Amino acid sequence: MYQEERLLKILGYLKEHHAISVMDICALLDISRDTARRDIVKLVKEGVVIRTHGGVALPQLKREIATYQDRLIEESDRKRLIGKAAAELIHNGETVILDVSTTVQCLAEQLKAAELIAITHSIDIVSILSGREDMQVYVLGGYLHARDRRLYGPSVLDKLKEIRADKAFIGASAIHNDGLYYPHEDDVSLKKEMARRSDQVIVVADFTKFNRKSVYRLDFDCIDILVTDQAVPAEIHEVLDQKNITVIECNGNLNEEENQHGS
Repeated sequence: MYQEERLLKILGYLKEHHAISVMDICALLDISRDTARRDIVKLVKEGVVIRTHGGVALPQLKREIATYQDRLIEESDRKRLIGKAAAELIHNGETVILDVSTTVQCLAEQLKAAELIAITHSIDIVSILSGREDMQVYVLGGYLHARDRRLYGPSVLDKLKEIRADKAFIGASAIHNDGLYYPHEDDVSLKKEMARRSDQVIVVADFTKFNRKSVYRLDFDCIDILVTDQAVPAEIHEVLDQKNITVIECNGNLNEEENQHGS
């Protein structure tokens, strides 16, 4: 198969799925990783795709893969509001997993509970909690992803499998009526393992995440609580209700208005 034919097939896949990994390109076209990388370089040079961690995506997903620092600046007041409400769900003496998320970072900044064990692969959350003498911080080690300020790789997942936590706090790039979405496939694998290793999973996400575009799906069955800052869209609210997921909506005065749909 000529390169032009391969590129057309990759673009056809992207039009339907919005993103594709190097591994998926190899499987789709039955080619080697080196050939797949050459095809990616060609598409990037032509300006029709953008690089992602582990593959490529269509340009309209640029907002979803903005740098971590950019995302931290966006909607900072809402994130702090959600972080405060989520932090109040943590009790003294608990073991908690803290995902790499700008909103989870806001939770860490406002954490009042003591005698905790905090588990994370976020460089910034480690820095925030390092001054807490009443807390043990366990770092899930791996390779450094400088842009996203996190550690990643198979060792992170392997270490998670050895842990049991009371609660896990995770973020989301997008939320639709069929689940949570993320820009990278390994995001979902990691969050699934966090859910398996925790008694309770809490998602923290501001209202801009509802019906935003992203690629890889995590089923709602993995979560127990959603903390957000505004009313959840009706079509998503209905699904959360059916799945007995608790929704905590925070108002602008840093108080929490809690709508519970089951336990």
